[in-house]
Amino acid sequence: MVGREVALIRADRELLAELMSVNDAVPAVTLAMLDGTFSRQQHADFGARLVALGHALSARGHQLPAVVIDGSVV
Repeated sequence: MVGREVALIRADRELLAELMSVNDAVPAVTLAMLDGTFSRQQHADFGARLVALGHALSARGHQLPAVVIDGSVV
């Protein structure tokens, strides 16, 4: 079980690192979009990155054994 826990921790770190990287890119992407210097290809690439991150976050959420809401496990 320890090996699996280490793998999950590593996967979580990698996922959080990508989330931080995307988050850090948002201001520059936004400014480029607003001033018209963001190409169609850049739109497609950044959009694909956001979609991939969303899928990864969703998949990770489905791997969790339970969710606690208002003190109750559901």
